[in-house]
Amino acid sequence: MRRSARRLAHCVARAARLRPWISVVVAVLLVGLTVAACNSTATYPIDFFSEMHYQDSWHAQEPPRPDAPQTIVPITGGAVPNYTMDEAKGLTNPLPSDARSQELGAQLFAVNCAVCHGPTGGGNGRVAGYFRAANAPPPADLHRDDIKARTDGELFWIVTNGFGEYMPPFGDLITPEQRWALVAHIRQLQGS
Repeated sequence: MRRSARRLAHCVARAARLRPWISVVVAVLLVGLTVAACNSTATYPIDFFSEMHYQDSWHAQEPPRPDAPQTIVPITGGAVPNYTMDEAKGLTNPLPSDARSQELGAQLFAVNCAVCHGPTGGGNGRVAGYFRAANAPPPADLHRDDIKARTDGELFWIVTNGFGEYMPPFGDLITPEQRWALVAHIRQLQGS
């Protein structure tokens, strides 16, 4: 038993002498692993888990892609020429004035326009009070004579491009057909 106690004491003494070296080896391994993990082509300063699309094996699976010809995708219906308001005066509404276009116009007006112009176009929507409180011009009353005198093309241009500082453009939000349906609905509200 004495022999095993001596052996144990000898092992403990040897471990005590090696403890600083073990700490150094562990520290070197941790630094080496950290540097290896950070070796990435990513744009992040430290990238422990490199993203898949930065790996060479990911890019090796991608075929070379030639540029597509400009005429490969036909553009039909959606593109509207960039008119000035004077050029838009002569435009006529291509939509027939039927129940479908009236219903579409009414739905679009309720969603996009009534909040400012009011449900009947009187310029008394829910946010009209905020305009007055900010000393900004209130939303237009669509029943005014000067607005009634505008052509369908001018109304289409205003809906598309906005007007003044407070009427936002809807050209990128709704299609040309929907904008023409809005014009038809505005005319219906005006009693035209």
